[in-house]
Amino acid sequence: MDVFEQNTKKALPLVRASVAAPVVAALRGAGVEPDTVLNPLGVSESQVMDRQNFLPHETIYKIHQAVADSTSPDFCAQVGQSIDLVRFLPLGDTLAAALTLGDFFTRYTQAVSKESNAVTQSLLVENEHAYFSAKRKFKISVSPGQTDAFLASIWISLLHRVMDFRWDPSQIILRVSEPDVLPRHFHGVQAIKCSPQGFSIRFPSIWLSRQLHPDALENPSDLTNTDPDLHAPQDFLTGLQSLIRIHLGEPGFGVDELARLCGFHRETLNNRLAPYGQSASQVISGIKLEEAKKLLGPGGKSVGETALRLGYADPTAFSRAFRKWTGMSPSAYRNFTTGRA
Repeated sequence: MDVFEQNTKKALPLVRASVAAPVVAALRGAGVEPDTVLNPLGVSESQVMDRQNFLPHETIYKIHQAVADSTSPDFCAQVGQSIDLVRFLPLGDTLAAALTLGDFFTRYTQAVSKESNAVTQSLLVENEHAYFSAKRKFKISVSPGQTDAFLASIWISLLHRVMDFRWDPSQIILRVSEPDVLPRHFHGVQAIKCSPQGFSIRFPSIWLSRQLHPDALENPSDLTNTDPDLHAPQDFLTGLQSLIRIHLGEPGFGVDELARLCGFHRETLNNRLAPYGQSASQVISGIKLEEAKKLLGPGGKSVGETALRLGYADPTAFSRAFRKWTGMSPSAYRNFTTGRA
């Protein structure tokens, strides 16, 4: 197998957190404060909106479900139908340059590969039919029904806008895990129930030659993409470190909470880390030390502020931990890096 045992057999299934951003942003319009929905799931609005963050896929499924529970069953799908594709999708400015629907899907499937390390999206053309599909490469324990409804709504609505008066819903076959969470009048499309391991849309392949107009993507002409060129972590340890950084400032964050976020038992998490020669506690401590050194560096934070940023309510506890890691106090380290005597 090699390549470090294929990145220790399986990467932690992560996806860019901002895939949930549109439905979270829409909550305020529905009179719901986002953090009242997100905080019970262990995430915040700012974490979801930050495109540099990656979260477990099942956390995203929980977010979409919690949003629907706090609003209406078809809320996520309704948001998907009205989304600005260029602002939402990866490399939106590149997608906006597509001349045809086929060109758009080709560009999209290439761009989206960096958004997740555990879900593939593809376009397949067979004679008179084209198939756009998403497949999960991990075993799920949380229903992705609301997430699939949100994503399927994006694509069905795009097809509807591109075809305009030529739209014929009878030529669409949509398969999703929970058809009931789609709007009652879904551009005339009747969805079919399928496995929760993915969703698919079949439509006439001739549609791929249809020209794209800017209004089909709801794209402002002056929009430019400034998102970081950041790939979903392909290695288990790298993915775990990414997840730790998101939650590092939460009081009491430790191995048990990290294991819960990953969907593992504590022992399973440590077993997955054994090939790296580290325990979960050591990985967390390593990230804390790394972040502490950055915060205490020249022009950085005070010891008290650094302690709070790392989830320590008591600066003394942070000082004890830092001394254990480095052999010196945070104050001594700060003075050393700033050149003070």
